[in-house]
Amino acid sequence: MRTQTVPQRTYRSFFTDSTYWDHYRPRPGDIVISTPPKVGTTWTQRITSVLVFQSTDLPAPLMEISPWLDCAFAPLDQALATLERQRHRRFIKTHLPMDALPIHPEVSYLVVGRDLRDAAVSAHNHAMGTSRAAEHLPPGPSGDDVHTPVHPPVSEDVREFWHGYFTRSAFPWESDGWPFNSPTRHLESWWRHRDAPNVLFLHYQEMLDDLDGQMRRVSAFLDIPVDEERWPELVAACTFSDMRAGQDRIFGEDTIGAAAASFRFFHRGHSGQWHGRVTEEDLALYRAALEPLPADLRAWLARDA
Repeated sequence: MRTQTVPQRTYRSFFTDSTYWDHYRPRPGDIVISTPPKVGTTWTQRITSVLVFQSTDLPAPLMEISPWLDCAFAPLDQALATLERQRHRRFIKTHLPMDALPIHPEVSYLVVGRDLRDAAVSAHNHAMGTSRAAEHLPPGPSGDDVHTPVHPPVSEDVREFWHGYFTRSAFPWESDGWPFNSPTRHLESWWRHRDAPNVLFLHYQEMLDDLDGQMRRVSAFLDIPVDEERWPELVAACTFSDMRAGQDRIFGEDTIGAAAASFRFFHRGHSGQWHGRVTEEDLALYRAALEPLPADLRAWLARDA
């Protein structure tokens, strides 16, 4: 992690295009927020925003300030132009694993994980929403290296969705995460580098349990001093209730913002939502998906069990 690395994998599908990162030009102090879908991505972007700006107010909607650079259905030139114009410390979203990204020593990486049973339920809600919005979105990438080129149908049955989520991926070299990329492979790609000075792991449950403390961890990691006088206001702005109430600060009118605003983007914002919704047979699929992971990563992921 102390030397620059180039991507080892190419991810191209209906929702992501890792080749967009070929156009990224890092600046010292850049922040990359790398997460599997539905584990607290927007939450972490919001936390980062109040630290960077030292304010609850933003100069533009969050999703425009902090672009999802590898989004396959959003204009790349627009995201790059946004980043080029910015003079504040930039923070960028990605759903790609580490080996699909260029890694730079002068860039800080925030990696977020969550109990994947809850992530699966939240991903079900999200995938139904994106499936309905897909017909209004521009076409994704094309070419022989594109896997799952169109958004697949999504069942309303959470158990049917769960089965796909834990047994297949949008990409043939992965084994879970359908219809997106693999959350297990994503987190494992970063886990071996978790002690690097420019990598910080955050857990969704710890953010729920102690938002103040976890925001202080992010502040220290990013070397952004805490203004104790303003701190309670900044923490309050990062609660789910505040984000739901102020969605105009989150979603813009661009392609991504309009799609996200078309359905219930913030699902429930708590843990344990899988209880009572799946069977023991379903849970066996979850355990099998996690079995190849290092034991300490499995324990870390399921800490809220």
